[in-house]
Amino acid sequence: MAPYGKNFSLGVKSLGILPNGDFIVGTGDGTIAKISIQTMKVKKRTKVWGGVSSLTFTQDFTHFFAGTNESNIYWVNSDRLEAEVRNTAHPYRINDICFPHGYSDVFATASKNDIRIWNAKNRTELLRIHNPNCECFTVSFMRDGKSIISGWTDGKIRAFYPQSGKQMYVIHDAHINGVTAMASTSDCSRIVSGGQEGEVRIWRIGQMSQSMIYSLKQH
Repeated sequence: MAPYGKNFSLGVKSLGILPNGDFIVGTGDGTIAKISIQTMKVKKRTKVWGGVSSLTFTQDFTHFFAGTNESNIYWVNSDRLEAEVRNTAHPYRINDICFPHGYSDVFATASKNDIRIWNAKNRTELLRIHNPNCECFTVSFMRDGKSIISGWTDGKIRAFYPQSGKQMYVIHDAHINGVTAMASTSDCSRIVSGGQEGEVRIWRIGQMSQSMIYSLKQH
């Protein structure tokens, strides 16, 4: 199905009909569109995260829930197609979880493609750090709370700002086959990392540079 022969990207995955005959389509690329039954033109459209796998309308059809294959649930206004995230989760396995030092109101989780920061009290997602086509094995907060450090399958250590999620620095080729474990010293001047091949490495963390100071392999 497509208005005037123009296909929706990745196909139509879900479909709903409004009382006036217009219909709502959810597509594989995350597009939600309202199409006029008279003209077959798209009247409104919006974009959500993940392919839209289900649509469920309220009794009066003023709103509907949209579920995606990225484990997100959106609350959408049927008239304006304004989408609001209501619930979310990792669509893949969770490899690690951690709390900041001395603070239990938030925590971080590591999974395929992303790191997420959660509010522990109301169980809502606060921040998502997306890194496509890569899996995060381990995540930790630096003891001073000023950065999030993480280890990935591509062998890199990545650090992010906890408020914005922007990248602070990257240590390339930290471990050949992936960084599987990580911890920081109490003064935040060093990171200890473990790799898939059994290496343990210690890194000096400076404001402008990061360098390896020890490398051990006993396991």
